[in-house]
Amino acid sequence: MPNNLVFNDVASQLKVLVYGLNGANLQSLSLDANGAVSVSANNFSIRSLSVSTDTVSVSANSFDIRPLTVSTDTVSVSANSFDIRPLTVSTDTVSVSANNFSIRSLSVSTDTVSVSANNFNIRSLTQGTDTVGTISSGAVFTSASAVITSTGTGIAFTIDNSQDVIYSFYVRNTGAGAVSVKLQIAPVNTEDYFVDDSTETLVAASTGKVTLATVKYLRYTRLYFDTGSTAGSFEVFYNAHR
Repeated sequence: MPNNLVFNDVASQLKVLVYGLNGANLQSLSLDANGAVSVSANNFSIRSLSVSTDTVSVSANSFDIRPLTVSTDTVSVSANSFDIRPLTVSTDTVSVSANNFSIRSLSVSTDTVSVSANNFNIRSLTQGTDTVGTISSGAVFTSASAVITSTGTGIAFTIDNSQDVIYSFYVRNTGAGAVSVKLQIAPVNTEDYFVDDSTETLVAASTGKVTLATVKYLRYTRLYFDTGSTAGSFEVFYNAHR
């Protein structure tokens, strides 16, 4: 019989169909558009990573991000099983820095600042070189004043001093005649309840000045004055710490 070619003798036209076994089934191999063998897997499992044996590295080139701002951005850092030896004041330092970190001015009425430290050491204080000052938190100074022009007796001030710790009155006589002044106190702001304080009546001559402070304490204090039959003119000041 004549000798016939089994394969095409033109190499570019030669084609081969390849099969493989999928279990007991014969199945052709899958290729992509470039002729490469495609491999896919479902339920691809790998053992759990361990901090003692595995490392994961992530790198990026030309990684750009706009500058962060405190008003719109937050940065969170978390770590699992992150161990570090205890810090010691003798060998370790911790630094925190921030750029463009803005905060409104603190107010004694609304803000508190707490500072804590472990193993904070300072040399012993000595009377010759050290001073220690104490500032009362929330202390406020308050004052009031008035110019009085009157003849005879009257009341210059009635003060609710229930919130005041230390307070006193100051009188400066700007008139030609003398003016007598004293303090009166009461538990309520009602005329019938006022009584003279134990302080003596003071007389401020023309251009004279006197100060008064209560000996006994009730909620309300007022300044009683008497210019006699002469028209009087004087200034009254009330100063207090609360």
